[in-house]
Amino acid sequence: MYHHEIMQSVMSERVRALRAEAGAERDARLVRRAREYWAERAERIAARPAARRRRHHDAAPAR
Repeated sequence: MYHHEIMQSVMSERVRALRAEAGAERDARLVRRAREYWAERAERIAARPAARRRRHHDAAPAR
């Protein structure tokens, strides 16, 4: 192999590794944000008082 082919191969492997690492970091960031969102949402729902259901006095009886 010529020198430039060897260097190109090394660079391609390095780029592939960097892209894989960046993808893993993106996935981890997304998972962390999703967990934070769902935890915050669960806290908001738990803090909210239970809603009372209206009774429809004129509604037909359920079968």
